[in-house]
Amino acid sequence: MASFRAVSREGHAAMSMRGDQDRWILIQKNTFTNWVNEQLRSSGIEHTEFVEELGTDFESGVKLCRLVESLQGKRIRVIKKPLNHHQQLENVTLALNAIANDNVRLVNIGPEDIVNGNLKLILGLIWHLILRYQIGKTKFPTKKLMLAWLQAVIPECGIGNFTHDWNDGVALRLNNCRNAMQLAKQNFDIPLVLRPEDLASPDLDELSGMTYLSYFMKVDSPGYHATLNMVRKLLKNGSVNNFTSDWHDGRLLCNLAVSLGSSVPGWPNLTGGPVENQQLGIDAAIRLGVQPILTAKEMC
Repeated sequence: MASFRAVSREGHAAMSMRGDQDRWILIQKNTFTNWVNEQLRSSGIEHTEFVEELGTDFESGVKLCRLVESLQGKRIRVIKKPLNHHQQLENVTLALNAIANDNVRLVNIGPEDIVNGNLKLILGLIWHLILRYQIGKTKFPTKKLMLAWLQAVIPECGIGNFTHDWNDGVALRLNNCRNAMQLAKQNFDIPLVLRPEDLASPDLDELSGMTYLSYFMKVDSPGYHATLNMVRKLLKNGSVNNFTSDWHDGRLLCNLAVSLGSSVPGWPNLTGGPVENQQLGIDAAIRLGVQPILTAKEMC
């Protein structure tokens, strides 16, 4: 049987399945199904075309092509009513080619695996789609960056993972999860891709937790804008519009450190290149007690 060799640090969790009876697998399957349907809903696809069973609903390739279309905003010339196995494979091949052409690296998964309903490989595929289109393409360790953001936003909670830290030691934790998730839906339109009872469960798997929590911090999310506004308020001079290109030359990091009371040699007349500037900013932040999670080169 073919196996899906995960190419991300987080993807390994999708590989340790022991059997379909494992509770955490059911949670992941349910979460990923909800995520798929949220993408379909957002693109205006009828509810009748939603996915109910990940292991079989992609076998014709039609719904998989619809999902890829929703994620990429491009049409795929799918055979809407495949009449045989060959046409099913053709549809799935179109979807996988579109994914691969968008720089999503898929290893040891082919059309036959999806048409034959290999749930393990399908879950692995969906996770890579979540990484690419939901959490965002990045060269940095996704889990590490997400945890760093959560630790900065809610330091009093001591968050160190995406599983038991979200469900242990709190009386009536299911009600707490349900109320919090309903508030997130009402106030920030965070979709309930993860059920409250699953967030409160000790069997919560890492990938399901990351999928739900990524809605709070992805581009244009409530957390993204709140963090951006916080940085704007801290800056005494200059402006910032994003967390990507504005930071590449290192000057913004130096500016932020100076605004917070640190010192940067030569500021504001920096003469070094981007990596040198980033290192000056990192050193200035360290003097403020802020330890880096990225190197100067990684930030350029």
